[in-house]
Amino acid sequence: MSVNIEDVKKIDLVEFLASLGFTPERKNEREAWYLSPLRSEKTASLKVDRQKNLWYDFGEAVGGTIIDFGMAYYKCDIPTFLSKFDHELSFHGQLGQHHATPAQASHEEPKIHIRAERPITAPALIDYLDRRRIPLELANRYCREVVYRLGKKDYYAIGFKNDKGGFELRNALIKLSNSPKGITLFQEGSRELRVFEGCFDFLSFKVLEEQFGLSPSSCLILNSVAFLRESLPVIRQYPSVTLYLDHDPAGRRATEQVIQDHSAARDGSDFYKGAKDLNEWFVSVYPKLSDAQQLARELQRKFPGDDNSNQLRNPGRRIR
Repeated sequence: MSVNIEDVKKIDLVEFLASLGFTPERKNEREAWYLSPLRSEKTASLKVDRQKNLWYDFGEAVGGTIIDFGMAYYKCDIPTFLSKFDHELSFHGQLGQHHATPAQASHEEPKIHIRAERPITAPALIDYLDRRRIPLELANRYCREVVYRLGKKDYYAIGFKNDKGGFELRNALIKLSNSPKGITLFQEGSRELRVFEGCFDFLSFKVLEEQFGLSPSSCLILNSVAFLRESLPVIRQYPSVTLYLDHDPAGRRATEQVIQDHSAARDGSDFYKGAKDLNEWFVSVYPKLSDAQQLARELQRKFPGDDNSNQLRNPGRRIR
């Protein structure tokens, strides 16, 4: 299957946002309003004009077609988004039938129904984990293989559960979530809290934590910076907080907000300076993990004040 720009522009924006796990705060036949998927906010400011099939984010003063949204959401150029969209349309073939029409009648967005969950065994998911450099044994501690239904078809993905019982769903082709949406907190009895934006950033850090024999820290995974505000009461409970959020405008704003709110919070993103997020950096350095002493010195240089920095001098076993 192949798509071009005009094909993609015909896809209903409300349907596409629903396929990504976003539902409107309010809608009618003419428009739908969302908490912006592009940043953290508590008042819906992203509007979809359902008659013109266009969007506009009033908070960022940006908007356009589904192409513009895709480039902003995935942080990519047009060819990359078209390629990604091609894969997703192949995977979720029914989306290709949801074309926008003028004065489209109000209807229910497709719901994601969890059909089953089990240990991760599917070869395609194991291959995806390998590309993200996450060992299967570690992934199975924190994630599940989830079978879910979207529309009339069943699919499978790596599922990362939040504290409300919903799942973040990931594989090589999709990035979805089902309701209820929320944060994930792992309490280790530690006074140190480490805050991550997504599950693969968290899993990457767990590899490093085990690689270098660091004491386990409590970890909070936002699953979306949209949940930052409701996470602040949890964050305030910890006397030491380190933030590992994305190097994008939303991630920077969220980091600054926590630091302003909590005097003991600090920005840990210099750890992966130059990369989009922690996992992207981790994928680039993972082949060097066999030279553990060299990487340990690099981590010490970047985090001289870390409570666990002395442990980096004695890196543990490689867990692959």
